Amino acid sequence: MRLVALLSVLATLAFAAAGCGDSGSSSSTSGTKPETWSASVCSALQTWESDLRKGSQQLISDIHTSRDLKSVKQKVVAYLQRSEQGSAKMVDQVKAAGAPAVKDGPALQRDLVSGLTRARTSFQRAVAQAKKLPTNNPRAMTTGLSTIPETIQSELAATSQRFSNLDTKYDLGDLNEAMAKEPACKPFVSTSG
Repeated sequence: MRLVALLSVLATLAFAAAGCGDSGSSSSTSGTKPETWSASVCSALQTWESDLRKGSQQLISDIHTSRDLKSVKQKVVAYLQRSEQGSAKMVDQVKAAGAPAVKDGPALQRDLVSGLTRARTSFQRAVAQAKKLPTNNPRAMTTGLSTIPETIQSELAATSQRFSNLDTKYDLGDLNEAMAKEPACKPFVSTSG
């Protein structure tokens, strides 16, 4: 259930982004030790979430001090590009963690990376959407700005739904246990089973 808790947080990510998660499994197989894997994955997710949150807060501040629509658009595009780049870095770090040494670890890792890649893709789409924002019509700009976080949230909700299947698809016992003990995972794991 911890992986689901972590990944369902991704669904609430819009401009103020939040998210991170967990995983688990049992059985001795080759791969990265569950403790090492948990530390690597949670650290990557924690950094990503923190960067998104800080970037969002800075964007809000920057927009309030902007004097024209062109400046607002530039700041939104820049934030979304940084978010996409941060998402790419997070995905690369999760990939680098390797498959956890648990039953079906490689398949679990593939599913996790695939889902996180979708988060990155949602930011890529948002960048394209933001680049199309009009700077000559305040009403159209406002409407466009409101749809970007809605689009991100909708896409991440669909991704989160896919993650919710991981808990039933895989035996996450050893990973859940490792994540519960890993300090970097504390923000993401639920206290329930």
